[in-house]
Order: sequence, then C-alpha cells, then structure tokens
Amino acid sequence: MNRPGVEDVLPLSPLQQGLLFHAVYDEASDDVYTVQLVLEIEGPLDSESMRLAADALLRRHANLRAAFLHEKFDEPVQVIPRKVELPWAEKDLSGLPRDERDAEWDRWLAEDRAHRFVLTRPPLLRFTLVTLAPGEYRLVVTNHHILLDGWSMPIVLRELFELYGTRGDASALAPVTPYRDYLAWLARQDPAAADAAWRQALDGLEEPSLMAPVSRGRAHTLPERVSATLSAPLTEALAGQARSAGRTLNTLLQAAWSIVVGQLTGRDDIVLGMAVSGRPPHIPGIESMVGLFINTLPSRVTLDPTETFGALVDRLQSEQAALTPYHHVSLTQVQQLAGVGTLFDTCIVVENYPVDTAELKLPGEGLRITGFDGRDASHYAVVLTAVPGERMHLRIDYRADVFDRATAESVLSRFLLLLEEIAERDTMPVGRLELLTAPERRRILSDWNDTARDIAPTTFPALFEAQAARTPTAPALDSPELSLTYQELNARANQLAHELTHRGVAPEHIVALALPRSTDIAIAQLAVMKAGGAYLPIDPDYPTDRINYILNDANPTLIITTTQHTHQLPHNHPAPRLLLDTTNLTPHPTHNPTTTLTTTHPAYLIYTSGSTGRPKGVLVTHHGIAGFATSLSQRLDVTADSRVLQYASPSFDASVAELSICFPSGATLVIPPPGPLADDVLAKVLVDQRVTHAIIPPAALASVRAGDFPAFRSLTVAGEAATAELVDRWAPGRRMVNAYGPTEATVGASASAPLAAGTGTPSIGRPLDNTRLYVLDSSLRPLPVGVPGELYIAGDGLARGYLGRTGLTSERFVACPFGAPGERMYRTGDLARWTPDGELVFAGRVDDQVKVRGFRIELDEIQRTIAAHPLVGQAAVVVREDRPGDRRLVAYVVAGSPDLDLTALRDHVAGTLPDYMVPSAFVGMDVLPVTTNGKLDRKALPAPDFSGRATGEGPRTEREEVLCELFAEVLGIERVGIHDSFFDLGATRSARPAWSAGSARGSKWNCRCGPCSRQPPWRASPRSSATPTTPVRP
Repeated sequence: MNRPGVEDVLPLSPLQQGLLFHAVYDEASDDVYTVQLVLEIEGPLDSESMRLAADALLRRHANLRAAFLHEKFDEPVQVIPRKVELPWAEKDLSGLPRDERDAEWDRWLAEDRAHRFVLTRPPLLRFTLVTLAPGEYRLVVTNHHILLDGWSMPIVLRELFELYGTRGDASALAPVTPYRDYLAWLARQDPAAADAAWRQALDGLEEPSLMAPVSRGRAHTLPERVSATLSAPLTEALAGQARSAGRTLNTLLQAAWSIVVGQLTGRDDIVLGMAVSGRPPHIPGIESMVGLFINTLPSRVTLDPTETFGALVDRLQSEQAALTPYHHVSLTQVQQLAGVGTLFDTCIVVENYPVDTAELKLPGEGLRITGFDGRDASHYAVVLTAVPGERMHLRIDYRADVFDRATAESVLSRFLLLLEEIAERDTMPVGRLELLTAPERRRILSDWNDTARDIAPTTFPALFEAQAARTPTAPALDSPELSLTYQELNARANQLAHELTHRGVAPEHIVALALPRSTDIAIAQLAVMKAGGAYLPIDPDYPTDRINYILNDANPTLIITTTQHTHQLPHNHPAPRLLLDTTNLTPHPTHNPTTTLTTTHPAYLIYTSGSTGRPKGVLVTHHGIAGFATSLSQRLDVTADSRVLQYASPSFDASVAELSICFPSGATLVIPPPGPLADDVLAKVLVDQRVTHAIIPPAALASVRAGDFPAFRSLTVAGEAATAELVDRWAPGRRMVNAYGPTEATVGASASAPLAAGTGTPSIGRPLDNTRLYVLDSSLRPLPVGVPGELYIAGDGLARGYLGRTGLTSERFVACPFGAPGERMYRTGDLARWTPDGELVFAGRVDDQVKVRGFRIELDEIQRTIAAHPLVGQAAVVVREDRPGDRRLVAYVVAGSPDLDLTALRDHVAGTLPDYMVPSAFVGMDVLPVTTNGKLDRKALPAPDFSGRATGEGPRTEREEVLCELFAEVLGIERVGIHDSFFDLGATRSARPAWSAGSARGSKWNCRCGPCSRQPPWRASPRSSATPTTPVRP
C-alpha cells in the first residue's frame, strides 16, 4: 500500500493489542483467533447479489479493511486502505453423492478455518458461498477476531442482507458511526483513575488462578469442545432467580463458575477472565457500530464459605459495577498492576448477542435462513460459554494439550450440578455447595476407605511377649557385638523394665533414651514400654541447645544413656540418669513385669520440626500399633525368616515401623555397625548382613550403586517423594513399596502396591487397615478425582496430640465429619489427589513445611533461628533444586550490622539446629525482593553461586588432585581449589554420603568426611586414608 492509497492510520484498542501479540507470537501454527460463521440458506439465492453486498460492506465500514502493522513503529497501528479487493469464492458440491459431499464439506470447512490471515494483508475477512444442492447453500464468513467481536456480528449480517436486496447499494442505510470515534474516546480516558481502580480491586492478590495442571505455553492447535443444554425449567429457574433479586444472569453464572474453579484449584481467592462488551453508552450510535469493542478483563471473586450464594452474587455484582467505567483498560496493563504475572487461564463468556435466525430476513421470494453455526476460540486453557435462550446452552472449549475430553466433561458436569443446587436455593452457604455426584461421593468416602479389619488393639509389649512365647529360640536381634534370641532379648528387656519400675516409671511417664542406633536402644525401647512408660529417643549428636529444649519440654522421669554419651547432655537438667554400661541389672527378675498399661497410654514421644521455631513432641499411644504392624507386615511380606534392617535413626518414627514389622512377625532385627548408612557402606550392610527387608529414604537409596543383593527381597521407600528412576533401578527382582505417613498417625497411613519398573512416578498408594484418608478443600468438602487438596487421616493410628500444646493439637486434630460422633482426623498439611483407580498421589505442601533428604522441616524454624542472631536484619529460607534431584536449603540474609560474617552465622546455626536443617548456602542480600503486595518474591531470589567461592590455586600432588576432583563432583561445580572448604562451597553434612562414595570409588585416598570436609582438600590427613568411609545418613 502506498500512502495515497491510505485512508486512515489508527491506534489499536486494548484487545486488538493483545490479539496482535498472539498472532505475531507464533505465525506458523493454527491461529485460534480465526472466527468462522456458517449460515444455512434455502431458496433461489442470487450469488452475484451476495457478492456485491459483501463488497459494499467492506466499502461501508473502513475498519473492516484494516491492516495491522507493528514493525518500524513505536506502537502498533492499524492502517486503513481506501480500497481492498473482496476475498470472495464460490464452491459447488452439488454434483457429489451425499456421503462424499458431506465429507468434502467437513474437510473444506476445517481447511478454511485453519487457513491463517496475514495481519499485514487486508482485508482480514473472506466470504465463501458453497452450493450443496439446488436451492441449498452455505454462506461461510471467516474473519480474524481482531476485526470484529460477537456483538458486531448481528449488525454485520443484518446490513449484509439489506445490501443483498439492493445489490450493494448502501444509500438507504443509516450513516456509519466510524470505529475511530471509539478509539478517540479511549484516548480521552484518565489512565491514573483506571490504574487506581484496578489496583484497589486486585489489592492483596497473591497468585493467579490456573486450572491447567502444568504450563505448556500458548496453544498451538484449535481447542476441543464439550457442551450441554439445560432443561427449560432449570433455565427459567436461573433466569427467574436473577430477575427477582435484580441480578444479571452474567454475574450469577460468574459466581457459580468461580466456585467450580475454586474447588478445582484449591483456592478461595479466584480470578476469572470475563468478556465485557466495551461499548461505552456515551458515544452516539455505539449500538450500531461494527468493530472490536469487547475486552477480556479479570473478575476477582473471593469465596467465603459462610456467605450464602445469593450474597456472593450481590457482592460480586456491586464490585463489578464499580469497575465498569474502567473496562477499557488492557489486560496487560491490569496484570502489570497486579504484579503476579498471568492472572488466569479460564474465561467465562455469556453470549447475550446470539444470532437469531428468525430475525434475519433475506429479501426475495422463498429465501430463508434455516440454520446458523459459529466457531471461535481463544488461547486460554478453559473457556466456558453460556448462550441464553429458552434452554440455555453451555459449552466448554478446552486445550487438548492440557486436558483430555473426560476431564473437560467432568468439569462441565460439576458446573451443571452446581447450577441445579443454586437454582432454587440461593441461601445455601458457599462452603456447603457440593460438586460431587452421589456415586462419586460414595466411591471416594466409602469404597476407597473400606479398610475396616478386626484387629484387636493391644500394646506393643504384649505383641512382643506373645512372639517371644511362640518362638523363644528364634533370632530376634543381630548386631556386630552380639546376637539375641527372642527369649534372651525379652529377658534383658524385662530386667531393665523392672529397674525402671523400681525407679518410678509407670504409664504416662516419659523416659528419654539418649542413645544412638544400637542394641542398647532396642532393648531400652522395649523395656520402657514394658514398664508402662513412653520412650523419648534423643540423638546424642543433636546440638546441646536442641537437646536441652527437648528435655525441658518433655520433662522426662528418667534419662537412659551411657557413659560415652552422657557428657553430650546438658548437665543442669534435673532428671536422673541411668547409665546402661554401669548399672547392674542381674539382680532383677527376667519374667515379664506386671503393669496397668493399656492401649490408651502413650508408647513413645517423638519430636518433629515446629513452625513456631521450636520442635514439637508428638505423643503416640499403643492403640494403633497392632493394626499398623499387622497391615504393613502383610503388605511387605514379612515372615519369621525375614531380616529387617534397623536403618532409621531412633529419633525418627521410621524406627518404630522397623520394630513393628519385625518383632510381631518373629523376624530378626539387624543392627548395623555404628555410623551413617549410605552408598557403599549401606550396600555392604545389605549384602553382608543378608538383609531381606529395609525401609530407606529415596535420597539415601539413590546413593547406592546397582549391584547384586541376593537376600534383599523387600524394599520400602518412605520419608520423601520417590522418583520413577529410583523405581526403575530397584523394583526389578524384589517387592518395592512406596509408603507414606506422618508421625502424628503412628508412622504409616498408606502404602502402594508392589511397584514395577517403567510405570513412572509412584503413588503413595491406598490407606492401611483401619485407616481412612480424605482429600478435602478448605471447607472440608471431599474433592473429585484428580483435584489436589489437603490430605486428612482418620482411624486407629492417630496420635494423642502434641505434648503440652493443647491449642496446636486442637488445630491439627479436628472433628471428622465422615466418622462416628467424637471421632477425630489429622490435618497433614500435605497436598494429594486421587487417581481414577483409588490411589493417592502426593502433590506437595500447603505450608512452608518441606522434606529434604527424608527429613520433615519447618522452614520457619530455620528462619527464626537465623533471624535471632543479633547481627541479622532479615532472613528467608527456601528449598532450591537448581540441579535435578538435588534439593538444598538456602538462606538469604540481610545484615543488621556490617560486622555480620556469614561463615560465623552458619556456625551459629549449626550449633543450634540438627545437621539436616543447616542451609547449604548463606547468601548475603542488600534487601529481600518482594512482590507488589509486599510478600517475599521467592522467584526473584538468586541461585547461590558456589563457583565464585573457589580459589584459584590448583592441586600440587596426585592426592590433592583426586580430592579436589571429588569435591567438585559432589558439589556439582567445575573446579575446587586446594584452599577451599567443603561447606563454604555449598555442601551440607547430608552431602557427605556422596563425598564418601566418591572417595571410595575413585581413590586410594579414602578419608573420613567429618574433619576433612570442614577443611580444604589438602588437609585430609594421611592417616584417614586407612579409615573406611563413614557417610552420614541424611
């Protein structure tokens, strides 16, 4: 086009800017914004008159001739040429047999829709007249959405048919109000007022509402569609409810759709896309203007479960009315104001502009419009469109690369179910509106939780003593220092239990066990429970501050330890100490003690990370132990000839699972040599000790090289998410199970079926016997299959609660609405979703509690510890996975004083928290990044750069070269200098297993990881080369 041929140059409307962006973004794929309308016409149609009418339409409306240019312009523009050639085509299918004709029609129609417009080559619409048979036609009008909106189409068709009657003479039609008048009105609006209104409407919004389970970028194919038509009574009931309360049907449907989206995304602060007409009444003739006026804008809906549906609609209508004067603002601008990126991926459109074929008249005898069909789309993942009428028509257009048809049909069916609920009763609280059908509810709540089994509750001592009576000479415990039969183990435990009874231990008393994994602690655990008490395991290697806190919080009656470990305990705690290596137990009898112990009494107390900055003690009774032991033992196929590895630290509840599957089954508990278990050390134990059963966290298991483990027939992974790769490596040749359960539910709540290689990421399975699992939303409503929600546990295994924390106990252990009166369920804080076959998939956390290398960690506890340092101003702690599978804690610190030294700060934290809670990196920051809402912007936190901390001095000897290479390999950095510290370069103590593995595999310079890893590589002592590697268990 040369300039003399240009009639006008105009800016773009807000939505035109967005559509231009999408068109330019991907010019090779299907353009989802190609709109296609099909009119079915019967009668003696004059094709030439129709062509002249279409041509006149282009001459009449200048904006229909627009080309859209963006290159070489500061802002994109639409250029209006004075003349364009009408894209008109005719196609005759009347000579084909009916079946072939219909097939060719469908093929051509799809081809026409897939044929992209080039936005720089006007006009961006085309007309095709297809003859199907004599007197039977299809007029196909195809255009790019950047030209026209749905409200304009009835105007275009009405004028087209009037011009058909005059063979293109437009003199009788009313003058056109040009589209440029609307654009001029846009330019006069006050941007500051609009920004203020939208900023207020979105104030406090923390994250977008995304229905798509994963982000797959923008759509590259045309969407698929599912649809349904409401009954006439239901349609009238909805319309009547809207009329009687002075509400719009649009707002009512938006409120309903937001409830569906909220339940399917687990959110109560919802943002939907809404299509607004965008036709300001202030412009004369706006009702007859042709062009793109609509806009897509966010509709924010906050859901209060106690608010009635009617009140929600009224509030939403009021909030949206306040924003009506600002519907001209672009979505891009609004999203920038919100500051959370893409706000939504689902839209709702109410077509109150449907083309009524009864009102469309073609001049001439015998001509009539017999049908109408339209296809349009968008790039959003899900678009709900409602077409009002005597029977409202609903359709969902969905991206097939994100959802399958079954999911789309399920979403539509839930929306229909909700409409039926609210049609007659708008007084129902939002939190009680149900999205499950009766069969779905029965399947999720009852069928998949049909776990009741008649297992008589009994205490753990009773289980053990019964087994000792059945198989007295069978091996019960096997360790490097000694082996004991069930009779011998029972006798030793009984002698210690009598001593404990003599010292006042009884039911409801707590006895601390400051012992490592060993024969001693196995005997002590049995003895404390036999005396009626509850044992409290404490790792002697914990920092003194943590041990002191636990002892003061639990206030044990007695502390059992040894001479070796007593000096690691606080000297000022008043509880008396029993030193196993200096106490003579031989005077005590070996028979079972008699106590008043019942299943309602506590069996053990285990401390876990706490969100208040201090650990919390979980008090677990005997009530669920028998059921747990029976259920898990059978799932893992534990028999009398099994050899169960005591892998877990006694301070973690996995150790309870090891005892529970071992002793009641008559199996042997294998106690490994002292020291950490991972990599080659763990592999050696599995082989040398002929271990048949083990419960191992995925991180530790991943460190073990593939090998031959002839006796190892049953493996359970637990403590953190297991990967598909781990299953592929370890499932062949043995029974492998993925188990799940928090400390608050007697160790375990679910377990998968035996896993098989090549089946992907494992689920956490189904509930164990006498355990029920519920996936619920914030209103405690069960969620449909595939929808993530918080996981709740009910059944026999629930803990009594948190020691001395009544408020926290009542917050986490809540009334169960699906059980017997008075029954409780535990809020795990974990997210999960049901699969169609009734298994559960772990989906993350609802709070800041995380699992790293199998340890449950409250980030707040670490953050509070760092922030408590007098030289720290601010602190934030996150989990990063900058390398696949390598999850690390990273602390970001703003100094409160120029004297702050990050190395000293790390030492301070290491002296307060256990090793697994010490961040691998401390990153100094001038300020912590925040979002526009003042929240920590986690996405803006930089990845720690450990490579920059490496010194330049390389190795001088073969030994130094090997050590430097091992450091670099474990840390995932390119090189390490001889003066660099293992921890300064980003390692945690939990990285030591990998370090030890590398040294064992790659070097004769095998060294301990304790002292040497704190020092530069060259300081690894020569004497340590003769010491076996002792990797630290995570």
